[in-house]
Amino acid sequence: MRILSCLALEHHFPSVILAALVCLLSCLLSMRLQRRSEASEGGVQVAWLVITAICLSAGIWSTHFIAMLGYRPSATVTLDVDQTAFSALIIVCGTIVGSYLATLSWPFARALAGAVVGLSVTAMHYVGMAAYHLDAVVVWDLRYVIASVVLGVFFASLAYEVSGRLEKGLKTLLPGLLLALGVVSLHFTGMGALIVVPLGVSEGLNPATFQILAFTTALTTLVVLGAGGVGYAVEAGLRERSDRRMRHLALHDIVTGLPNRACFSAMVDHAIETRADGKRLAVLMIDLNRFKEINDVWGHQAGDTVLCDIADRLRGHERPGGFAARLGGDEFGVVIPVEDEAALIDELNLIDSLFQTPVRHADFEIITSASLGVALYPDDGEDRDTLMRNADLAMYKAKTDPLHRIQHYEHALGEAVRQRRELAQDLRLALDRDQLMMHYQPQIDLKTGDVCGYEALVRWPHPVRGLVSPAEFIPLAEANGLIGRLGDWVLETTCEEVARWPGSPKVAINLSAIQLNDPHLVGKVLQALVSTGLSPSQLEIELTETALIHDLRQSLSVLRRIKALGVSMALDDFGTGYSALETLRQFPFDKIKLDKGFTDGLSDGGRSRAVISAVVTLARNLEIPVLAEGVETADQLELLNMVGCEQAQGYLIGRPAPAENGAPPAVQDVMWRPAEPAATQTGT
Repeated sequence: MRILSCLALEHHFPSVILAALVCLLSCLLSMRLQRRSEASEGGVQVAWLVITAICLSAGIWSTHFIAMLGYRPSATVTLDVDQTAFSALIIVCGTIVGSYLATLSWPFARALAGAVVGLSVTAMHYVGMAAYHLDAVVVWDLRYVIASVVLGVFFASLAYEVSGRLEKGLKTLLPGLLLALGVVSLHFTGMGALIVVPLGVSEGLNPATFQILAFTTALTTLVVLGAGGVGYAVEAGLRERSDRRMRHLALHDIVTGLPNRACFSAMVDHAIETRADGKRLAVLMIDLNRFKEINDVWGHQAGDTVLCDIADRLRGHERPGGFAARLGGDEFGVVIPVEDEAALIDELNLIDSLFQTPVRHADFEIITSASLGVALYPDDGEDRDTLMRNADLAMYKAKTDPLHRIQHYEHALGEAVRQRRELAQDLRLALDRDQLMMHYQPQIDLKTGDVCGYEALVRWPHPVRGLVSPAEFIPLAEANGLIGRLGDWVLETTCEEVARWPGSPKVAINLSAIQLNDPHLVGKVLQALVSTGLSPSQLEIELTETALIHDLRQSLSVLRRIKALGVSMALDDFGTGYSALETLRQFPFDKIKLDKGFTDGLSDGGRSRAVISAVVTLARNLEIPVLAEGVETADQLELLNMVGCEQAQGYLIGRPAPAENGAPPAVQDVMWRPAEPAATQTGT
């Protein structure tokens, strides 16, 4: 066969081996670099494409040049430097275009890229052959020429096509091997197409010079490839370290360094899968008590100090098979292996003690405590989600019972939560289907006996459970993110209904602490007034001291903006909060509503009467009327009248009822008479 005889009889075999080695190394490295460029973007991708093209073109051109220098025809040889340089330019341009095409998402873009590279190798080869001047008659066998082009384009296209599908293991070497096979087969098939008939003897390059050029070219190319390989290795190492860092950040808490929730979940799954038969695991959910107070009083830096100190204690306490994590905020998760019940109790008490030791920050100590919920595998759940959910339920139970900081999961907790979830879903549907309704409870002026206003109270007639108490579904709405929708509905519905009543009566609407944090609250109030036509003077907003205390400055700012609309403000449940007098000092409320507890205590002795009398005197000096809630007996009404209370509300006066026929609910007949002047003045 012509190709084999050409290799065996007309080539310097060491040069052939050197050319093949250079070709193989450059193709393997270049295909690696090509994958790296495809994974990059922007300027980084351009840089990798240039490096890829330089390494590939240098290797292929050197393969051709070294093999040509190893060719031993029966005639003298000279080289045309210009044509040789032009052949190098062809392969550089071709590999740049091919490398770029391989990064595109077009159909068959990779095969096209390989074809471009294969054609550029072909062009480089035959231009380089044209620079190879022989003192002889040169005859070309067209069959071998065509075969060389087909082999080069086919293997190059195949190499680029499979490079996008092989990502792991030794298979990733296949694209480089195929490309090298294409280059080598193209070159030596093309050489087999060359038939040389010597004409005579002339001076050209001697064999020693050929060998020196060949090895110099190989060495230069290997240096270029080495630089590219080192750059690839360095970048790969940096990328691996960066990936490890990113994986660590993705799976660990930044503040404490403990595993985060995602990592904890995976670790619980693994602990369950690898746990021996008959062995149990305890999953703990731990929540720091009053952590918000630590941040508010001492600052967030102190809060971080507490978290880090607790994390260090948990790390130091880890047992074989156990681990700890920070799940978010002030919540931690711990898993411990369970040997027996006594050992579990000791372990839980020890973990609880870790949270009782004060944390040192700067020059002071911060007292901490925690609530612990425990669920056992497989007793309380056979999968991670169930265990963590049940441990959470137990932890919330512990938070409601300060005398028992450690709570084990009980089935009743799960049933209670299931019912609450069902009720929350029903409430969501009730809002969607407009199944709620407003009731109104009248308020009277004790000086005249006339109705002075109404309090709007939302009611939920559940289709199955009957009338659900607001004390049940309003906290449920707050816990499930529905309080905003519920509050908006109450505001809009109340304004719409009261706007149709005759006589322009005043109506009071309760706002929760969560609603006060709504940045659009003022706009919602204004929109409700404008859209319904209700006068601002008819609307009153009731707030408790508890609602205000969460962020007093922000709350008072919102209230001042609402008051500027002409809406009046009432301080509800006065006397049951934290700073009643300070609240009155900072904001000019239009009314004080005494808590029902004071009204109930009127019949028990003089203390409640004295407190009410003092509040009335204070309010009179501040020029604020006082309304007493929860009036249920004529005696209570009489006593309130005697101490000078201006307004009253309760079942004796009227129960909450819906509006009927565009009119407010009626007021019950009450045995009422004005207070004696002396009693009003003395407050006794």
